[in-house]
Amino acid sequence: MKNARVWSGPRGAAFRVLRETSRGRTPENSLAVHGLGLDPRDLHLATALVYEVLRRQSYLDWLWRSRLASSRDGGLDLALILRLGLAQVLFFNRLGDHAIVSETVALAKITVPGRQGLVNAVLRGLLREREAGGPWPPSPPPGPSAAAGLALRHSYPAWLAAEFMARLGPAEAEALMAAGNQPAPPTLRVNPRRLNRDELCLPFAVRPTLLSPWGLTAETFAGRPDTWPGFAEGLFAVQDEASQLVGLFELPAPQAGILDACAGLGGKALHLAALNPGTLVTARDKDQAKLDLCAAEARRLGLTNLRFESRDLLSEGADEHFDLVLVDAPCSGLGVIRRRPDLKWSKGPEDLTRLAGLQRRLLAAAAGKVRPGGRLVYGVCSLSQAEGPETAAEFLAGAPGFRAAPHSAWPAALRPHLMDGCLTLWPHRHQTDGFFWALFERVKL
Repeated sequence: MKNARVWSGPRGAAFRVLRETSRGRTPENSLAVHGLGLDPRDLHLATALVYEVLRRQSYLDWLWRSRLASSRDGGLDLALILRLGLAQVLFFNRLGDHAIVSETVALAKITVPGRQGLVNAVLRGLLREREAGGPWPPSPPPGPSAAAGLALRHSYPAWLAAEFMARLGPAEAEALMAAGNQPAPPTLRVNPRRLNRDELCLPFAVRPTLLSPWGLTAETFAGRPDTWPGFAEGLFAVQDEASQLVGLFELPAPQAGILDACAGLGGKALHLAALNPGTLVTARDKDQAKLDLCAAEARRLGLTNLRFESRDLLSEGADEHFDLVLVDAPCSGLGVIRRRPDLKWSKGPEDLTRLAGLQRRLLAAAAGKVRPGGRLVYGVCSLSQAEGPETAAEFLAGAPGFRAAPHSAWPAALRPHLMDGCLTLWPHRHQTDGFFWALFERVKL
Protein backbone atom coordinates (compact mmCIF):
# COMPACT_ATOMS: atom_id res chain seq x y z
CA MET A 1 0.00 0.00 0.00
CA LYS A 2 2.82 2.38 0.89
CA ASN A 3 4.57 1.61 -2.38
CA ALA A 4 1.45 2.55 -4.35
CA ARG A 5 1.13 5.78 -2.37
CA VAL A 6 4.76 6.70 -3.05
CA TRP A 7 4.38 5.94 -6.77
CA SER A 8 1.35 8.24 -7.03
CA GLY A 9 2.94 10.96 -4.86
CA PRO A 10 5.50 13.70 -5.62
CA ARG A 11 8.55 11.40 -5.59
CA GLY A 12 6.94 8.96 -8.00
CA ALA A 13 5.95 11.82 -10.28
CA ALA A 14 9.48 13.25 -10.12
CA PHE A 15 10.95 9.86 -11.05
CA ARG A 16 8.65 9.52 -14.07
CA VAL A 17 9.44 13.05 -15.24
CA LEU A 18 13.20 12.45 -14.90
CA ARG A 19 12.93 9.22 -16.87
CA GLU A 20 11.08 10.98 -19.68
CA THR A 21 13.51 13.90 -19.61
CA SER A 22 16.40 11.49 -20.11
CA ARG A 23 14.63 10.40 -23.31
CA GLY A 24 14.33 13.91 -24.71
CA ARG A 25 11.03 15.26 -23.38
CA THR A 26 11.12 18.67 -21.71
CA PRO A 27 10.61 18.57 -17.94
CA GLU A 28 7.94 21.26 -18.15
CA ASN A 29 5.80 19.24 -20.55
CA SER A 30 6.31 16.03 -18.60
CA LEU A 31 5.40 17.71 -15.30
CA ALA A 32 2.17 18.96 -16.89
CA VAL A 33 1.20 15.32 -17.43
CA HIS A 34 2.54 13.56 -14.34
CA GLY A 35 1.64 16.37 -11.96
CA LEU A 36 -2.06 16.32 -12.84
CA GLY A 37 -3.19 14.33 -9.82
CA LEU A 38 -1.03 16.16 -7.27
CA ASP A 39 -2.21 18.88 -4.95
CA PRO A 40 -0.33 22.20 -5.26
CA ARG A 41 2.06 21.45 -2.40
CA ASP A 42 3.04 18.04 -3.80
CA LEU A 43 3.36 19.44 -7.31
CA HIS A 44 5.73 22.10 -5.98
CA LEU A 45 7.85 19.39 -4.32
CA ALA A 46 7.90 17.20 -7.44
CA THR A 47 8.94 20.19 -9.55
CA ALA A 48 11.68 21.21 -7.12
CA LEU A 49 13.03 17.65 -7.01
CA VAL A 50 13.13 17.34 -10.80
CA TYR A 51 15.00 20.57 -11.35
CA GLU A 52 17.46 20.04 -8.49
CA VAL A 53 18.36 16.58 -9.79
CA LEU A 54 18.91 18.00 -13.28
CA ARG A 55 21.06 20.82 -11.93
CA ARG A 56 23.31 18.48 -9.93
CA GLN A 57 23.20 15.38 -12.12
CA SER A 58 26.90 14.60 -12.66
CA TYR A 59 27.81 15.53 -9.09
CA LEU A 60 25.11 13.19 -7.76
CA ASP A 61 26.37 10.41 -10.01
CA TRP A 62 29.92 10.88 -8.69
CA LEU A 63 28.55 10.80 -5.16
CA TRP A 64 26.85 7.42 -5.39
CA ARG A 65 29.43 5.80 -7.65
CA SER A 66 32.29 6.77 -5.34
CA ARG A 67 30.51 5.07 -2.41
CA LEU A 68 29.94 1.70 -4.06
CA ALA A 69 32.43 -1.12 -3.89
CA SER A 70 31.51 -2.14 -7.43
CA SER A 71 31.47 0.25 -10.35
CA ARG A 72 29.03 -1.94 -12.29
CA ASP A 73 26.37 0.17 -13.97
CA GLY A 74 22.93 -0.64 -12.60
CA GLY A 75 21.03 1.01 -15.43
CA LEU A 76 19.19 4.28 -15.86
CA ASP A 77 16.38 3.64 -13.38
CA LEU A 78 18.81 2.87 -10.54
CA ALA A 79 20.77 6.03 -11.35
CA LEU A 80 17.55 8.09 -11.32
CA ILE A 81 16.48 6.67 -7.94
CA LEU A 82 19.89 7.34 -6.41
CA ARG A 83 20.02 10.87 -7.84
CA LEU A 84 16.56 11.55 -6.46
CA GLY A 85 17.37 10.21 -3.00
CA LEU A 86 20.76 11.91 -2.74
CA ALA A 87 19.36 15.25 -3.88
CA GLN A 88 16.83 15.07 -1.04
CA VAL A 89 19.49 14.24 1.56
CA LEU A 90 21.73 17.09 0.37
CA PHE A 91 19.29 19.84 -0.54
CA PHE A 92 15.88 18.98 0.99
CA ASN A 93 16.70 18.11 4.61
CA ARG A 94 13.53 19.89 5.72
CA LEU A 95 11.72 16.76 4.53
CA GLY A 96 13.30 14.73 7.36
CA ASP A 97 15.90 11.97 7.06
CA HIS A 98 13.52 9.13 7.90
CA ALA A 99 10.93 10.15 5.31
CA ILE A 100 13.59 10.68 2.63
CA VAL A 101 15.14 7.24 3.11
CA SER A 102 11.96 5.24 3.65
CA GLU A 103 10.06 6.77 0.72
CA THR A 104 13.02 6.56 -1.66
CA VAL A 105 13.52 2.90 -0.74
CA ALA A 106 9.79 2.27 -1.26
CA LEU A 107 10.06 3.85 -4.69
CA ALA A 108 13.10 1.66 -5.44
CA LYS A 109 11.04 -1.46 -4.69
CA ILE A 110 8.76 -0.51 -7.59
CA THR A 111 11.30 0.78 -10.08
CA VAL A 112 14.41 -1.35 -9.42
CA PRO A 113 13.17 -4.41 -7.52
CA GLY A 114 15.97 -6.22 -5.72
CA ARG A 115 18.16 -3.09 -5.55
CA GLN A 116 16.37 -1.32 -2.71
CA GLY A 117 18.98 -2.57 -0.22
CA LEU A 118 21.72 -0.85 -2.19
CA VAL A 119 19.69 2.39 -2.30
CA ASN A 120 19.12 2.20 1.45
CA ALA A 121 22.84 1.60 2.11
CA VAL A 122 23.97 4.55 -0.03
CA LEU A 123 21.53 7.01 1.56
CA ARG A 124 22.21 5.91 5.14
CA GLY A 125 25.94 5.92 4.52
CA LEU A 126 25.77 9.52 3.37
CA LEU A 127 23.74 10.48 6.43
CA ARG A 128 26.41 8.89 8.65
CA GLU A 129 29.06 10.99 6.90
CA ARG A 130 27.07 14.11 7.70
CA GLU A 131 26.65 13.09 11.34
CA ALA A 132 30.39 12.41 11.61
CA GLY A 133 31.07 16.06 10.80
CA GLY A 134 32.90 15.59 7.52
CA PRO A 135 32.83 18.13 4.67
CA TRP A 136 29.23 18.83 3.72
CA PRO A 137 28.24 18.57 0.97
CA PRO A 138 31.07 16.15 0.17
CA SER A 139 33.70 17.61 -2.14
CA PRO A 140 34.65 15.80 -5.35
CA PRO A 141 38.32 15.32 -6.32
CA PRO A 142 40.10 18.00 -8.38
CA GLY A 143 39.79 16.06 -11.62
CA PRO A 144 42.29 15.37 -14.40
CA SER A 145 42.10 18.97 -15.65
CA ALA A 146 40.95 22.35 -14.39
CA ALA A 147 37.88 22.18 -16.65
CA ALA A 148 36.99 18.65 -15.50
CA GLY A 149 37.29 19.65 -11.83
CA LEU A 150 35.18 22.76 -12.34
CA ALA A 151 32.62 20.74 -14.29
CA LEU A 152 32.22 18.17 -11.51
CA ARG A 153 32.02 20.74 -8.71
CA HIS A 154 29.17 22.56 -10.44
CA SER A 155 27.73 19.60 -12.36
CA TYR A 156 28.29 20.65 -15.98
CA PRO A 157 29.63 18.68 -18.93
CA ALA A 158 33.40 19.07 -19.12
CA TRP A 159 33.26 20.40 -22.69
CA LEU A 160 30.94 23.24 -21.64
CA ALA A 161 33.08 24.12 -18.62
CA ALA A 162 36.10 24.28 -20.94
CA GLU A 163 34.26 26.64 -23.32
CA PHE A 164 33.26 28.97 -20.49
CA MET A 165 36.84 28.97 -19.16
CA ALA A 166 38.18 29.84 -22.61
CA ARG A 167 35.83 32.81 -22.85
CA LEU A 168 35.93 34.11 -19.29
CA GLY A 169 38.87 32.60 -17.41
CA PRO A 170 38.56 30.13 -14.51
CA ALA A 171 37.24 32.46 -11.78
CA GLU A 172 34.49 34.07 -13.82
CA ALA A 173 33.56 30.78 -15.49
CA GLU A 174 32.99 29.36 -12.01
CA ALA A 175 30.79 32.34 -11.11
CA LEU A 176 28.78 31.83 -14.30
CA MET A 177 28.28 28.12 -13.63
CA ALA A 178 27.29 28.74 -10.02
CA ALA A 179 24.74 31.31 -11.20
CA GLY A 180 23.40 28.79 -13.70
CA ASN A 181 22.59 26.42 -10.84
CA GLN A 182 20.44 28.98 -9.05
CA PRO A 183 16.70 28.86 -9.78
CA ALA A 184 15.60 31.90 -11.76
CA PRO A 185 12.59 33.79 -10.38
CA PRO A 186 9.90 34.74 -12.91
CA THR A 187 10.33 38.02 -14.76
CA LEU A 188 7.47 39.83 -16.44
CA ARG A 189 7.11 42.86 -18.65
CA VAL A 190 4.19 45.18 -18.39
CA ASN A 191 2.03 45.83 -21.42
CA PRO A 192 3.02 49.38 -22.44
CA ARG A 193 -0.37 49.83 -24.12
CA ARG A 194 -2.01 49.53 -20.73
CA LEU A 195 0.30 50.88 -17.98
CA ASN A 196 3.81 51.63 -16.75
CA ARG A 197 5.61 49.15 -14.53
CA ASP A 198 5.26 51.30 -11.40
CA GLU A 199 1.47 51.12 -11.82
CA LEU A 200 1.21 47.33 -11.69
CA CYS A 201 0.07 45.98 -8.31
CA LEU A 202 1.05 42.41 -7.43
CA PRO A 203 0.56 40.47 -4.19
CA PHE A 204 4.31 39.80 -3.73
CA ALA A 205 7.55 41.76 -3.75
CA VAL A 206 9.12 42.65 -7.10
CA ARG A 207 12.16 44.62 -8.19
CA PRO A 208 12.57 46.59 -11.43
CA THR A 209 14.86 45.09 -14.04
CA LEU A 210 18.18 46.81 -14.61
CA LEU A 211 18.21 47.42 -18.37
CA SER A 212 14.60 47.01 -19.46
CA PRO A 213 12.21 49.85 -18.50
CA TRP A 214 9.24 47.45 -18.73
CA GLY A 215 10.44 44.56 -16.59
CA LEU A 216 9.74 43.39 -13.03
CA THR A 217 11.37 40.39 -11.37
CA ALA A 218 9.64 38.56 -8.53
CA GLU A 219 11.81 38.44 -5.41
CA THR A 220 10.21 35.15 -4.37
CA PHE A 221 8.74 32.29 -6.39
CA ALA A 222 5.11 33.27 -6.63
CA GLY A 223 3.28 30.44 -8.36
CA ARG A 224 1.82 30.41 -11.83
CA PRO A 225 1.74 33.83 -13.54
CA ASP A 226 -1.69 33.16 -15.04
CA THR A 227 -3.09 33.25 -11.49
CA TRP A 228 -1.66 36.71 -10.74
CA PRO A 229 -4.00 39.72 -10.73
CA GLY A 230 -3.92 41.55 -14.04
CA PHE A 231 -2.98 38.56 -16.20
CA ALA A 232 -6.47 37.95 -17.58
CA GLU A 233 -6.79 41.68 -18.29
CA GLY A 234 -3.59 41.63 -20.38
CA LEU A 235 -1.62 43.95 -18.11
CA PHE A 236 1.61 41.94 -18.42
CA ALA A 237 3.34 39.02 -20.08
CA VAL A 238 6.06 36.69 -18.82
CA GLN A 239 9.40 37.38 -20.50
CA ASP A 240 12.99 37.43 -19.29
CA GLU A 241 14.72 40.80 -19.29
CA ALA A 242 17.27 39.71 -21.90
CA SER A 243 14.45 39.08 -24.40
CA GLN A 244 12.67 42.32 -23.51
CA LEU A 245 15.63 44.35 -24.77
CA VAL A 246 14.54 43.92 -28.39
CA GLY A 247 12.00 46.64 -27.60
CA LEU A 248 14.81 49.16 -27.17
CA PHE A 249 15.86 48.91 -30.82
CA GLU A 250 14.37 51.87 -32.69
CA LEU A 251 12.99 51.74 -36.21
CA PRO A 252 15.00 53.69 -38.81
CA ALA A 253 12.49 56.13 -40.34
CA PRO A 254 9.56 53.67 -40.34
CA GLN A 255 8.24 52.95 -43.80
CA ALA A 256 7.77 49.23 -44.30
CA GLY A 257 7.10 47.61 -40.95
CA ILE A 258 8.76 44.94 -38.82
CA LEU A 259 9.38 41.26 -39.52
CA ASP A 260 10.02 38.70 -36.79
CA ALA A 261 11.34 36.03 -39.14
CA CYS A 262 11.56 33.15 -36.62
CA ALA A 263 8.76 34.18 -34.30
CA GLY A 264 8.14 30.91 -32.44
CA LEU A 265 5.72 31.69 -29.62
CA GLY A 266 6.12 35.36 -30.49
CA GLY A 267 7.12 37.05 -27.24
CA LYS A 268 9.41 39.51 -29.02
CA ALA A 269 6.95 40.18 -31.85
CA LEU A 270 4.24 40.95 -29.31
CA HIS A 271 6.53 43.33 -27.46
CA LEU A 272 7.49 45.15 -30.67
CA ALA A 273 3.81 45.43 -31.62
CA ALA A 274 2.92 46.92 -28.25
CA LEU A 275 5.68 49.52 -28.53
CA ASN A 276 4.98 50.46 -32.17
CA PRO A 277 1.17 50.74 -32.41
CA GLY A 278 1.28 52.51 -35.77
CA THR A 279 3.48 49.85 -37.40
CA LEU A 280 2.48 46.46 -38.76
CA VAL A 281 4.48 43.63 -37.20
CA THR A 282 4.64 40.38 -39.18
CA ALA A 283 5.21 37.29 -37.04
CA ARG A 284 6.41 34.50 -39.29
CA ASP A 285 7.24 30.91 -38.40
CA LYS A 286 6.95 27.52 -40.08
CA ASP A 287 5.14 26.09 -37.02
CA GLN A 288 1.46 27.02 -37.27
CA ALA A 289 0.69 25.74 -33.76
CA LYS A 290 3.13 28.25 -32.27
CA LEU A 291 1.64 31.07 -34.31
CA ASP A 292 -1.83 30.13 -33.08
CA LEU A 293 -0.63 30.48 -29.49
CA CYS A 294 0.98 33.82 -30.35
CA ALA A 295 -2.29 35.05 -31.88
CA ALA A 296 -4.17 34.05 -28.71
CA GLU A 297 -1.63 35.95 -26.61
CA ALA A 298 -2.03 39.01 -28.86
CA ARG A 299 -5.77 38.96 -28.18
CA ARG A 300 -5.16 38.75 -24.42
CA LEU A 301 -2.82 41.75 -24.62
CA GLY A 302 -5.19 43.74 -26.84
CA LEU A 303 -2.79 43.97 -29.81
CA THR A 304 -4.23 44.31 -33.31
CA ASN A 305 -1.23 45.43 -35.41
CA LEU A 306 0.12 41.92 -35.99
CA ARG A 307 0.02 39.64 -39.01
CA PHE A 308 0.71 35.90 -38.61
CA GLU A 309 2.23 33.91 -41.46
CA SER A 310 3.15 30.24 -41.49
CA ARG A 311 6.16 30.32 -43.83
CA ASP A 312 9.69 28.96 -43.81
CA LEU A 313 12.28 31.73 -44.12
CA LEU A 314 14.74 29.41 -45.89
CA SER A 315 12.30 28.60 -48.69
CA GLU A 316 11.22 32.17 -49.44
CA GLY A 317 12.40 34.70 -51.97
CA ALA A 318 13.34 38.31 -51.22
CA ASP A 319 10.01 39.65 -52.46
CA GLU A 320 9.34 42.18 -49.69
CA HIS A 321 11.32 44.51 -47.47
CA PHE A 322 11.03 45.72 -43.88
CA ASP A 323 12.50 48.49 -41.76
CA LEU A 324 13.52 46.06 -39.04
CA VAL A 325 14.03 42.32 -39.40
CA LEU A 326 14.53 40.20 -36.30
CA VAL A 327 16.19 36.79 -36.46
CA ASP A 328 15.72 35.25 -33.03
CA ALA A 329 17.32 32.08 -34.28
CA PRO A 330 16.88 28.47 -33.16
CA CYS A 331 19.81 27.74 -30.85
CA SER A 332 21.12 25.41 -28.16
CA GLY A 333 19.43 27.38 -25.36
CA LEU A 334 22.58 27.20 -23.25
CA GLY A 335 21.86 30.70 -21.96
CA VAL A 336 18.68 29.54 -20.18
CA ILE A 337 20.22 26.78 -18.08
CA ARG A 338 18.84 28.48 -14.95
CA ARG A 339 15.36 27.61 -16.22
CA ARG A 340 16.16 24.50 -18.29
CA PRO A 341 19.00 22.58 -16.59
CA ASP A 342 18.22 19.56 -18.76
CA LEU A 343 19.85 21.41 -21.67
CA LYS A 344 23.26 20.88 -20.05
CA TRP A 345 22.92 17.17 -20.69
CA SER A 346 20.99 17.10 -23.98
CA LYS A 347 23.34 19.33 -26.01
CA GLY A 348 26.87 18.71 -27.21
CA PRO A 349 29.56 20.47 -29.28
CA GLU A 350 28.18 18.91 -32.46
CA ASP A 351 24.84 20.63 -31.79
CA LEU A 352 26.55 24.03 -31.62
CA THR A 353 28.20 23.45 -35.01
CA ARG A 354 24.92 22.34 -36.58
CA LEU A 355 22.89 25.19 -35.09
CA ALA A 356 25.47 27.84 -36.00
CA GLY A 357 25.25 26.67 -39.60
CA LEU A 358 21.47 27.00 -39.52
CA GLN A 359 21.75 30.48 -38.02
CA ARG A 360 24.08 31.61 -40.80
CA ARG A 361 21.60 30.39 -43.42
CA LEU A 362 18.73 32.15 -41.66
CA LEU A 363 20.67 35.42 -41.45
CA ALA A 364 21.56 35.23 -45.14
CA ALA A 365 17.90 34.67 -46.05
CA ALA A 366 16.68 37.44 -43.72
CA ALA A 367 19.22 39.92 -45.08
CA GLY A 368 17.35 40.03 -48.39
CA LYS A 369 14.24 41.28 -46.58
CA VAL A 370 15.88 44.39 -45.06
CA ARG A 371 15.27 47.55 -47.03
CA PRO A 372 18.27 49.79 -47.80
CA GLY A 373 18.90 51.81 -44.65
CA GLY A 374 17.02 49.26 -42.57
CA ARG A 375 18.34 47.11 -39.73
CA LEU A 376 18.79 43.43 -39.05
CA VAL A 377 18.79 42.19 -35.45
CA TYR A 378 20.26 38.78 -34.62
CA GLY A 379 19.71 37.18 -31.23
CA VAL A 380 20.26 33.79 -29.59
CA CYS A 381 19.67 32.65 -26.01
CA SER A 382 23.09 31.00 -25.94
CA LEU A 383 26.51 31.77 -24.49
CA SER A 384 28.51 29.68 -26.94
CA GLN A 385 31.17 31.33 -29.05
CA ALA A 386 30.01 29.51 -32.18
CA GLU A 387 26.36 30.51 -32.06
CA GLY A 388 26.81 34.19 -31.23
CA PRO A 389 30.07 36.05 -31.98
CA GLU A 390 31.40 33.68 -34.65
CA THR A 391 28.10 33.52 -36.51
CA ALA A 392 27.77 37.33 -36.48
CA ALA A 393 31.32 37.76 -37.78
CA GLU A 394 30.83 35.19 -40.55
CA PHE A 395 27.59 36.85 -41.63
CA LEU A 396 29.30 40.23 -41.99
CA ALA A 397 32.22 38.72 -43.88
CA GLY A 398 29.80 37.26 -46.45
CA ALA A 399 27.32 40.16 -46.68
CA PRO A 400 28.97 43.14 -48.41
CA GLY A 401 25.72 45.14 -48.33
CA PHE A 402 25.71 45.17 -44.52
CA ARG A 403 27.82 46.69 -41.81
CA ALA A 404 27.87 46.36 -38.05
CA ALA A 405 25.69 49.12 -36.64
CA PRO A 406 27.75 51.95 -35.15
CA HIS A 407 27.88 52.44 -31.42
CA SER A 408 25.46 55.38 -31.70
CA ALA A 409 22.79 53.17 -33.30
CA TRP A 410 22.51 51.03 -30.19
CA PRO A 411 20.03 52.01 -27.47
CA ALA A 412 21.77 54.28 -24.96
CA ALA A 413 21.02 51.94 -22.05
CA LEU A 414 22.92 49.10 -23.75
CA ARG A 415 26.01 50.97 -24.97
CA PRO A 416 28.03 50.61 -21.73
CA HIS A 417 27.64 46.83 -21.99
CA LEU A 418 28.79 46.38 -25.59
CA MET A 419 31.87 44.30 -26.38
CA ASP A 420 33.28 44.21 -29.91
CA GLY A 421 30.17 45.93 -31.17
CA CYS A 422 27.77 43.28 -29.82
CA LEU A 423 25.92 42.66 -26.58
CA THR A 424 26.35 39.53 -24.49
CA LEU A 425 24.28 39.24 -21.33
CA TRP A 426 25.65 36.94 -18.61
CA PRO A 427 23.55 35.57 -15.73
CA HIS A 428 26.27 36.21 -13.14
CA ARG A 429 26.85 39.79 -14.33
CA HIS A 430 23.42 41.00 -15.39
CA GLN A 431 21.00 38.70 -13.48
CA THR A 432 19.32 37.80 -16.77
CA ASP A 433 19.27 34.75 -18.98
CA GLY A 434 22.36 34.38 -21.11
CA PHE A 435 21.76 36.11 -24.44
CA PHE A 436 23.67 37.45 -27.45
CA TRP A 437 22.49 40.40 -29.55
CA ALA A 438 24.03 41.79 -32.75
CA LEU A 439 22.78 44.76 -34.79
CA PHE A 440 23.49 45.23 -38.50
CA GLU A 441 22.56 47.97 -40.97
CA ARG A 442 21.92 47.57 -44.69
CA VAL A 443 23.94 50.19 -46.51
CA LYS A 444 22.05 52.58 -48.77
CA LEU A 445 23.27 52.51 -52.34
